[in-house]
Amino acid sequence: MNRQITQDNLKDNTFFWYTYIKYFNGYDDINEINIDEALEVIGIDKEKLAEWEEQFFSIDKGGESLKFIGGNLEEDITFLIEFQDHEIIFFLNDIYLGNLGGHFEAWFLTWDELLSLQQFEHLFLLMLPMTAIEIHQKDNAKQIIHDHLKTIPKFEQSAEYISKCILNGLVIEELFYEVDEVGTVNNQNHSVRNIRKYPRYRENVVELNKVLKKL
Repeated sequence: MNRQITQDNLKDNTFFWYTYIKYFNGYDDINEINIDEALEVIGIDKEKLAEWEEQFFSIDKGGESLKFIGGNLEEDITFLIEFQDHEIIFFLNDIYLGNLGGHFEAWFLTWDELLSLQQFEHLFLLMLPMTAIEIHQKDNAKQIIHDHLKTIPKFEQSAEYISKCILNGLVIEELFYEVDEVGTVNNQNHSVRNIRKYPRYRENVVELNKVLKKL
């Protein structure tokens, strides 16, 4: 079984993006529902979705269910996103930067860092759940997220609503800031970049900051 997900696999693939966005930390703050429930406005065929998910997360002869998306951003910069049974894990240059799942760690990328990834097809949406958006960036972020969602079949009519739900889970109240000999950090809970609370990630953050400056 080929476990690598290609760009062609992602293009116009409503089932993939629906399943992927279900892992986001978004929510509808008015109706008090999480993103997985909010996505029901899309009106996706649940039976066909279940069939697709069963195939996507199927186990091969070696007992592996791991799927992954990866590639080069620059000659010396790679990205990797691993899909496991109940977890999605993110790497740059094989350095861990966060995950979506039961013990999630997100809010790593700044908004400007995410925008620098738009030149690579699909990477804006793929890296969106690893992004932290400061309050003053909300309006700009909402419009750009909306524009990307509109490109997904069946998301067109609900793109504004889903973008609001996604944004709710990305906004942080405190700003990113710089630390000598480390670079960009934050004070967000469940963020690898919060080296004050999670000092074990300090070396990861130092190296990832160097990588991100090259983009």
